Amino acid sequence: MKNLPLKFKKRVLATTLFALVFLTVGTAFAQELQRTITLINPNISHELNPGQSTEGTTKIVNESNIALTFKVGVQDYIVSDSKGTPQLLAPNTLNNKYSAASWIVATPNEFTLQPGATQIISYYLRVPADAKPGGHYAALVYEPINQEKKDATGGTVNTQLGSLFYITVAGDVTIKAEVSKFFTDMLAEYGPIKILTQIKNASDLHIMPKGSITVSGLFFNESQQLDQRNIFPETVRDYENTFGSMFMIGPYNAKLAASYGTDNNLPLVASLTFWVFPWKVTIIIILVAVAVLLGWKYYQRRQESGPKGSSEATKEPENASEK
Repeated sequence: MKNLPLKFKKRVLATTLFALVFLTVGTAFAQELQRTITLINPNISHELNPGQSTEGTTKIVNESNIALTFKVGVQDYIVSDSKGTPQLLAPNTLNNKYSAASWIVATPNEFTLQPGATQIISYYLRVPADAKPGGHYAALVYEPINQEKKDATGGTVNTQLGSLFYITVAGDVTIKAEVSKFFTDMLAEYGPIKILTQIKNASDLHIMPKGSITVSGLFFNESQQLDQRNIFPETVRDYENTFGSMFMIGPYNAKLAASYGTDNNLPLVASLTFWVFPWKVTIIIILVAVAVLLGWKYYQRRQESGPKGSSEATKEPENASEK
């Protein structure tokens, strides 16, 4: 168990969940809208005590050539896959111990944004006095009004953009994580080599591991940093790193050296050994070499047996003439 710091901090804890796009049906319109709308502060992080409150602002910019009207709401979200994809929860979802939507009030709750204009959204956040220590999560959601489109099947595309709140409530929490996978093919014919790392977060709050993977071999040494990604509580997160080039051969060793935690002092380590060897090409070369060798030996035998056969043939007529 670990006691979190009690003072207020504001940090950007996510670098990969820049903008939140949730769809009920379809993707094309959402991608179009995401390209034309910019969220200035898409990730909002606070560390607060139970009963403490704070406030802040975020901005949304309309980079399209038409006016857009949005309604603003706050919803809980969770992450359940290994890619870190946020999933909005319906209001008043039961048994969501990470809920924070009811703690946040945003204004205005509706606005029209002219082309090129910027809208400031103010929010007020108050943590209940009886809030459970650990991570709590909500999204400030912007939903376009009168911008519905139909997909190819005739279904309605419901598009929502939003900023993610990462709220840590101070108190006694469990902070625990482990490397659940550190994997690549044990034998590969060619490079480059992809290494899959999966980290499991068994903590009461999100973590962001930091560290590197180093691959070394004969005349080869390469190190890459882990992508800095938040891992939601009770979930896993996948990382994929690619090393080397096509021309690699021999044994290689890969090592993960990372850390996590509020002070970033808890270790995450793993290692593996793999081979890169073009065994199919090697077998073909060996078979061709054997075939050439056998062919050469056969040719030599033919050459050696050729003169003997011809000399015996010339002796027979001579013997016949003497008779």
